[in-house]
Amino acid sequence: MKPFDVKVIDLSEEVRIHTFICPEDFLSVATHVIEGPNKLIVVDGQLVNYYAHAFRKYVDDIGKPIERVYLSHDHPDHFFGLSAAFYDLPIYALPETIDSLIESGETIRSELKHIFGEGVPDFIVIPEHKVGLDDQLIDGIRFSFDRVTDAEVKFQLVIKLPDYGVTILQDLLYSGSHVYIESTALENWTDYLEEMATHEKMLFMPGHGEPADHKEVLANIDYIKTVVGLAIKYQPDVAAYKAAVLELYPDRMAPQIIDIYGPRLFGETQ
Repeated sequence: MKPFDVKVIDLSEEVRIHTFICPEDFLSVATHVIEGPNKLIVVDGQLVNYYAHAFRKYVDDIGKPIERVYLSHDHPDHFFGLSAAFYDLPIYALPETIDSLIESGETIRSELKHIFGEGVPDFIVIPEHKVGLDDQLIDGIRFSFDRVTDAEVKFQLVIKLPDYGVTILQDLLYSGSHVYIESTALENWTDYLEEMATHEKMLFMPGHGEPADHKEVLANIDYIKTVVGLAIKYQPDVAAYKAAVLELYPDRMAPQIIDIYGPRLFGETQ
């Protein structure tokens, strides 16, 4: 397997954030660890078992106890790894995400077993703890939360560290890669990103790729609006749509993302 990448950003003398990024072959999924003075808080897992276990080893090697895990949304490239390598820990998610995993998690696991074989977990862990939107103080760090609807997924958890200028957007932001799109009605998504982009000094943690600034948020807004227009123009021709997207955005990573979402998007736009 190809090596993973890690970015570590010091937020203060006692607080830092680690970003673990798997290779482009597996969509450059980004998962994060907030390291406080005494504890660790994990955000999301990885897609396949190998990188899930590598991520868990990386977290354990920091040498502090894991206080909890947050799951941002119900896509398998973020929840599979929790079932593979973080099932022994308290996992928190939005109520709607929990309901979605109860309803569809095992079906998704079974379907992707045919693609990834032993790379998928043997079972699906259902988060036992519901995330509210009230601020939480964990290891002296203030966490605040947003619930964003009808964006990359129907329900997305956003985690903020307001005292450190950090927003963990996960799959509301694709840093340097193509963006997963299942709908042409994405005004809620772009509206939220437009508000985020006004914070020019904010550090944004993506669900795919490296930590980014407001310029990448603006680039995502442009990308989303542009490809929605292309989807409407080229429907139902997925191949023509993909070619047009790649021509406009030749430098973005993980073009296979288009192959994953294309059939669903064009089923919706027909």
